[in-house]
Amino acid sequence: MDLERLYREDHTFFKVIVGDFNAKIGPRRTAEERHFGTHGVEWNEQGERLSKFIMTTHTIHGNSQFQKPSHLRWTWESPGGQFHLPDRRRCCSEVLHGIGPSSPPR
Repeated sequence: MDLERLYREDHTFFKVIVGDFNAKIGPRRTAEERHFGTHGVEWNEQGERLSKFIMTTHTIHGNSQFQKPSHLRWTWESPGGQFHLPDRRRCCSEVLHGIGPSSPPR
């Protein structure tokens, strides 16, 4: 589903949108960008797209509101640009109830 459509159609008062958008949001560039903090580092294309969404929906980019020490600012990058998608068919989805410290061993 389109994120903007989801935002428009959901009528709850508080909304928290969490996700890995691969977006780099830099510092506030204009007074109109009050939804961003001043502690971003750099911008990329995905950051520009997220910026448009934030400005359109009047939401707040919380991660740029607080300053972090420089040694805590990092982004994990896959070696060689490769990525892995988990195979959901092989993920364990079974839950065993009753297993705990007081349960007899199986």
